[in-house]
Amino acid sequence: MPVISALWETEMRRSLEARSSRPDWQHSETLSLQNAAQAPLMMAEREEDDDTEEAWMQLRPTEPLPSQCCGSGCSPCVFDLYHRDLARWEAARASKDRSLLRGPESQSCPSKLNPETFVAFCISAMDRLTKDTYRVRFALPGNSQLGLRPGQHLILRGIVDDLEIQRAYTPISPANAEGYFEVLIKCYQMGLMSRYVESWRVGDTAFWRGPFGDFFYKPNQESSSEQLPWSYQEKTHFGHLGQDLIKELVSCCRRKPFALVCGSAEFTKDIARCLLCAGLTEDSYFLF
Repeated sequence: MPVISALWETEMRRSLEARSSRPDWQHSETLSLQNAAQAPLMMAEREEDDDTEEAWMQLRPTEPLPSQCCGSGCSPCVFDLYHRDLARWEAARASKDRSLLRGPESQSCPSKLNPETFVAFCISAMDRLTKDTYRVRFALPGNSQLGLRPGQHLILRGIVDDLEIQRAYTPISPANAEGYFEVLIKCYQMGLMSRYVESWRVGDTAFWRGPFGDFFYKPNQESSSEQLPWSYQEKTHFGHLGQDLIKELVSCCRRKPFALVCGSAEFTKDIARCLLCAGLTEDSYFLF
């Protein structure tokens, strides 16, 4: 046994010395040939894994929660986007072609608004006008303009307690404002979006998508409510505003409303008087 062990140790020592004396490129060549031989097999196994039912189900779009719909009749709505992505997923799954999941690429600049995708905007200023009302300014790249027309709005996305919520807001900044846009937000004690907004600080980032609204305002023009989202048609009035109409509008609200009044100095003065007569207080409306 000692002789056999000695011979075995001698042979192993010679083998290791011979291996260590070989040039490095010979070792690399051997490993490269081994890897090259294994590569097609590994790629085939990876493709088979990607085409499994479990892999495709992981790529299936997730249906939005009711809280992710702002209820403003946006087009496209988050549910419209979900059904579009679901149709793309079903087509890609049937043909086993993942490139169909992406859809056509957008030609718009990533820094501009997009009705389908949320875009990040930095908060450059935040003013507390009343105990529960904030005017928030968001920076636009360079001297660019938001490009909204009167009657259009944006959708804000927020996350509170791991729950995604979305709400519609209309910018109050002038249409030709350069480098920024502003929104006026009233916060409520039990509001989820209110909690999110009250956590904002200058320098934070918020996500918006839009614009929405195909009902464009034109001065001195009466139109039809058929152009509005169905949820707005019943409570929308056309014509001249008067004391009786404003009282009717205020009484239709389920809770104390907050009114935004935009117009000439004489118009805003008259509407403010009507709102006070309808029971609203001075901190329940904003004139701009």
